[in-house]
Amino acid sequence: EIGLVELLSENFNPQLYSLTRSQEEKISALRDIVAAYISVREDISGKTIKDSQQAAQIAGERLRRLEHEEFWVAFLNRANVILSFEMLFKGSLDAVNISHRDVIARALSKKATNIIVFHNHPSGCPTPGTSDIEQTRMLQKACKMMEIGMLDHIIVSPGCYFSFADEMTSKFKS
Repeated sequence: EIGLVELLSENFNPQLYSLTRSQEEKISALRDIVAAYISVREDISGKTIKDSQQAAQIAGERLRRLEHEEFWVAFLNRANVILSFEMLFKGSLDAVNISHRDVIARALSKKATNIIVFHNHPSGCPTPGTSDIEQTRMLQKACKMMEIGMLDHIIVSPGCYFSFADEMTSKFKS
């Protein structure tokens, strides 16, 4: 018998049990429903983000314990009030591929004037790699072209975070 905590754990591996394909599909659907419920229950829409520390705290609650990388976006209005906070891309242990086009399209559909993007480093080290820096610059350029303010890119890890806006101000703001 599989316990609920084990079933909902990120480390749950259905191959360790003698499950039919149908059972695996039902478990997957249940996990998706629970994840959606938690995200709705913990809705942060309407909160105002004042600084990178507050933004990192909001994102950290969702990202710090993950064992894979995810890319989230806070869609904000002009007063930096959160319109929506969503996971857009899910990656592997040490990488997440993003589509700048999809980020922009989602921001436009939300009527967001500003965004803050987040991803996690499960390794525990929030320092951006070369790819993180390049992707940030490319997304910032795309946002600028569409008149969407990209206020920050925050990388969270257990117990710490890295803010491009705080740490790389001269390079980040262009």
